[in-house]
Amino acid sequence: MDTPHDELLVYGRLDVWIGKESEFSWRKIFQQIGPPAGAKEGLVIASPSTEEPDYFYTWTRDSALVTSVALNNLLRTNDTAIEPVLREYAYSQLALQHMCNPSGCHEWELRGLGEPKYHADGTAFMGNWGRPQRDGPALRAITLTGFADYLLERGAPGDIKFVHEHLYELSMPPMSVIKADLEYVAKYWDQPSFDLWEEIRGKHFFTLLVSLTALRKGARLAIQLADAPAASHYTEQGDRIMKELRNFIDPDTGRILAYENPGQWNRTGLDAAIPLAVLAAGTSGVDEWGPANDYVLATLGAYVDSFRDQYAINVEERPKAVATGRYAEDIYDGIGISTGNPWYLTTLAVTHVLSRASAYYKFTPAEVLISSVSLPFWAQFDSTLTVNEVVPVRSEKWWKLMDELEIWSEGFWEVVRKYQGVGGQLSEQFHRRVAWSVVGIPQGAKDLTWSYAAFYLASVDRAYYKSGEVPWPPMV
Repeated sequence: MDTPHDELLVYGRLDVWIGKESEFSWRKIFQQIGPPAGAKEGLVIASPSTEEPDYFYTWTRDSALVTSVALNNLLRTNDTAIEPVLREYAYSQLALQHMCNPSGCHEWELRGLGEPKYHADGTAFMGNWGRPQRDGPALRAITLTGFADYLLERGAPGDIKFVHEHLYELSMPPMSVIKADLEYVAKYWDQPSFDLWEEIRGKHFFTLLVSLTALRKGARLAIQLADAPAASHYTEQGDRIMKELRNFIDPDTGRILAYENPGQWNRTGLDAAIPLAVLAAGTSGVDEWGPANDYVLATLGAYVDSFRDQYAINVEERPKAVATGRYAEDIYDGIGISTGNPWYLTTLAVTHVLSRASAYYKFTPAEVLISSVSLPFWAQFDSTLTVNEVVPVRSEKWWKLMDELEIWSEGFWEVVRKYQGVGGQLSEQFHRRVAWSVVGIPQGAKDLTWSYAAFYLASVDRAYYKSGEVPWPPMV
């Protein structure tokens, strides 16, 4: 039986459970790619679920995020047995790029690249859907640019040939997978798009931040490959996106809003899309949009707080770590419309961002600067803090903040452990009501591949942080 742990580990050491569940997640990811999953070679299925709900499709966004797990492991371990997964992914995505679909065709100014999902056999999905979704090409470019960088650094003739022929070929119109995605992002980033939850058409922080990252990484790759005009174009568009991103900061609270004018959707704008964007973009430290940035921490704290009274399972946890969902106003229950539930991947996103923030402070090491924006976040750990206070590195107060931050971060792992499915199974969601069983009550798509990818990447970053290895490895 493919079970990561027995009942003892449910109650045992957190480290042991995370290690077992991480191994289990790694196996589950590869069981849901290509022929083993009933899909075409190189394609990642969102879930094996075919009814209530039917997620047996390949989403461009999910596929890029899941495949980044393979890239992360390749860069971390240099295990070349992982390489075929990335090569097959590149081949499969190039084929999808050139397939006409309801969003358009490659030949029609690249519009078809905004198509969000396809059938698992690699054919176009022709049903009604939220189109276009412009985060997919950006995320795919981020993942494959990382693979191209790896191959170019290794420098074998076959590696260089693969990059030039399949990943980034200089000709226009673009016929290679990375080049096409970068041109799409540079052309359409300022056009309306559906969000990562496929619900709201407009401009979105998540889409713009991953677009910025794709263009910055793409510009560096273009320079390496002697495509200077493209590098200049990508850099120029990236600079424009950076200015646009600042419009998502609420001037009154300093929190980042997930979308423009959230009130028109009867939402606050506090959304898991923010921590997920920080992770997908691989930002670092206190840099703009980094995990230790004041705006990011203020938003993360308020986002978590928005769920404290939202779910019955959270009532006994105040003021500890709690289960979180997409956004507090959510009404998607995993099958239809009623009341929203917590998600595994959103709860994991909180601890993942916190681990990266902790790593910045401890490994730099860095003092903590208390601003009017960040005070509500840090005050939950020390109510004596004041605006403009500087907490010196390794002072008694600094250690208290670091310890409390780590304790809070670990609490979100405990939430996932408490409400995991039988045998460590991670579906899309888990039920908002109290479960009178050893494990949680899964909701929505079973064995969501993105859930396993989120768990694995968060566990890897946590392991580095716990081991104290420096430098802290950025997420791919």
